[in-house]
Amino acid sequence: MQMKYERMGPEHQKSVMGILNYYIETMTGAFPDAPLPESFFARMMENTHGYPAYVALNPETLEVVGFCTLRPYSPLSTFKGTAVISYFIAPEYVGQNIGGQFLDRLSADAKQMGIKHLIAEISSENERSLQFHARHGFTNCGALKNIGYKLGRSFDVVLVQKDLRD
Repeated sequence: MQMKYERMGPEHQKSVMGILNYYIETMTGAFPDAPLPESFFARMMENTHGYPAYVALNPETLEVVGFCTLRPYSPLSTFKGTAVISYFIAPEYVGQNIGGQFLDRLSADAKQMGIKHLIAEISSENERSLQFHARHGFTNCGALKNIGYKLGRSFDVVLVQKDLRD
């Protein structure tokens, strides 16, 4: 099924937070250790100000089935060519190439913005995400060992990077 994509806006707040909170509650792939209030959406929008953020909609129901964002790696101009990429897809839609389409869309936008490097921060327990990024040209840059603790266990944060100039 070909999803419909549109810029993320306030009208998507409830759905986006529902997807994010699913991952927060069930796995270490989303780093907060407790569900976030819907009001956190405003902070997400603020953190991505000036950068692209999209939702994927089921074309038949117009239900939000995923979202993606770019945000600055650092507020320092030294790092203006680097952005952090993030995406979350409703579990029943995982495996339908929504992540690949999000990555393509954000990569194209990033290149137009002059961004040369994408960074993703991935839980070491999220094998599916690690494999996805490897298949899509991201290089493993290392892991921050045991810095996360959630759901009664420690996990690493794996840093992966994609050079958009390739």
